Amino acid sequence: MSKRFKADIFSKESIESLKKEITAYENELMNKVRKLCKNLSEIGVDIAKIRISDLDAVFTGELMGSVNSKDKSKGDKIIFAVAADSKHAVFVEFGTGIVGKTSPYPYQFPEGISWEYASGKHIIQLKDGRYGWFYFRDGRMYFTEGMPSRPFMAGTSLELQNQVVKIAREVFG
Repeated sequence: MSKRFKADIFSKESIESLKKEITAYENELMNKVRKLCKNLSEIGVDIAKIRISDLDAVFTGELMGSVNSKDKSKGDKIIFAVAADSKHAVFVEFGTGIVGKTSPYPYQFPEGISWEYASGKHIIQLKDGRYGWFYFRDGRMYFTEGMPSRPFMAGTSLELQNQVVKIAREVFG
């Protein structure tokens, strides 16, 4: 999307008119950038939900239901995000326990994130030699050795990267 501006540099009225045109164009661009980011985040929500299902990470539906688009924009900074607000989303993404250690997160960890498999104060060893922990669900106690990484958010990010140009063309024309 390009635009040409013309002005008579010797006319004050022409320069003032040019300033107004440029400001209007800047506002139009910002609105389109906002629309692009919003569209990407909404499409990202759909992709993340599909990936959760495809990666067999649907247990109670809580994770799927927690995926949403967030507008974190402030002033002239436009920031939209795809978020999974479930407390266990990070465990699904990166994997846990001995099982996660044998099927770890296949990507570089995001900046500021470190992850350790098969660690924590609740891990015990059973008489049969297995390591894991117990948890309650639906009034019953279960034992787990963890779960493999199911990187639904990383996959969503990669898929969105492949769609950015197409979606930008739709928004900007």
